[in-house]
Amino acid sequence: MRHRSPTRELALDATTIVVIFLLLVPILWVFVASVRPETDITGGGLIPTRFTFEHYAAILAKKPFLIALKNSLIVGLAVAVVTTALAMPAAYALSRFSFGGRNFFALLILGTQMLPSLAVLVPLVVIIRQIGLTNTLTALIFTHLALGMPIAVWMLKGYIDAIPKELEEAALIDGCGRLGAMWRIVVPLIRPAIIAVGTFAFVLSWGEYLMALALISKSDVKTLPLALQGLFDPYSFSWGQVMAGGTIIALPAILLFLIFRRQLVGGLLAGGVKG
Repeated sequence: MRHRSPTRELALDATTIVVIFLLLVPILWVFVASVRPETDITGGGLIPTRFTFEHYAAILAKKPFLIALKNSLIVGLAVAVVTTALAMPAAYALSRFSFGGRNFFALLILGTQMLPSLAVLVPLVVIIRQIGLTNTLTALIFTHLALGMPIAVWMLKGYIDAIPKELEEAALIDGCGRLGAMWRIVVPLIRPAIIAVGTFAFVLSWGEYLMALALISKSDVKTLPLALQGLFDPYSFSWGQVMAGGTIIALPAILLFLIFRRQLVGGLLAGGVKG
């Protein structure tokens, strides 16, 4: 067995600490700034004189922000549920069925992830406007599904590929149909992967800004990223409220990871093992 030298181990540990530090410092700074008085933030000092939650109280007292919070929850939950519900049978079909063009469709799904979001922005906006769905949450749900569905299908396909087909064949012999075998055999085995895909879809939708900016202009259908943009008012600007809004937007992703960390890690590892 090959052993690493102590110097190399120390160098790797030091590099890891530096990278983690660089990643966490901006996040921690946003949170700390959100609970500092406005004079502390603008004064340039690094050490807070006191902590306060007045910025959270101020931003949560704004009706447009609460409406945006509700809209983001509606869109994010709808996208997570629909993405999981549609990606599961699509991934199962690509993994288990043999039909003409299967490899082409699989590569096409993967290829869509190579396109930057700007490349599909204009076509999606034109289609949404032609069917009269601008300034609606339905438009955001459809566009977020279009952005997240390909990677969700590809991820679930990898997880299903790792499950031995013999398990489903035994269920078919016992009288299960294809849907029954998928629901009773495959779904329970890839539950961590399903949670991972649903969480990914929710987080993708929750923080999406570009499509929302192109499709939404009415205040009653704005989502949190657009509401956060609205806080940059030149006449009544508050860094503390902006930082509080950023913390509120980041909080669901952090909580979801903490709650489902075992399922997320298990789901990511499941697709990398093929048995």
